[in-house]
Amino acid sequence: MKKEPLNEKLIKRIYGISGPLDEHKRREAEHIGNKVFMILFYLMIFGNVIPLVLAYKYPQLVALVYPPLILVIVLISAGYVTYQMQKTGITTIEPDMLNEKESKQLHYPGLKAGLFFGLWMFFITPLLGILIGEDQDYFQSLLTIRNGVSSILGSIFFGASIQFLISRRIAKTKKDPDED
Repeated sequence: MKKEPLNEKLIKRIYGISGPLDEHKRREAEHIGNKVFMILFYLMIFGNVIPLVLAYKYPQLVALVYPPLILVIVLISAGYVTYQMQKTGITTIEPDMLNEKESKQLHYPGLKAGLFFGLWMFFITPLLGILIGEDQDYFQSLLTIRNGVSSILGSIFFGASIQFLISRRIAKTKKDPDED
């Protein structure tokens, strides 16, 4: 069996492609990525000139408006990528096309994602509380009931959402196998 190169693994991971990365899926992923790259490239070049000029006269306004504006533009770009992936069909899950490792990963994906997300939230939330000045001691805020409950509820919600999305993608593929 031929080992998969790192760049193919990254393309499959970033775009959510399951199964083999055939020429069609690769071409569509590169096409989407090139469009988003051009948008974000020019945003970073020309979008940084405006705050640089305005920073001398309105530093507080630039500090408050610029980061959320960049976040909104990046989120719009991510939404565009998601829409295009859905539209082109490169993220469809075809259970018969998956190798053994990939089909094993589809067993309870929501549980795995929820556990990872819950552990991440459990350890990161107290750190964020310290950074914004809400808490003083990391270990004390780590072991609070509020942190534990919010991590558990967040992991349940996130895991259920992921499980629903993946099972819906599989069911759609089984329902309409010859749609492409």
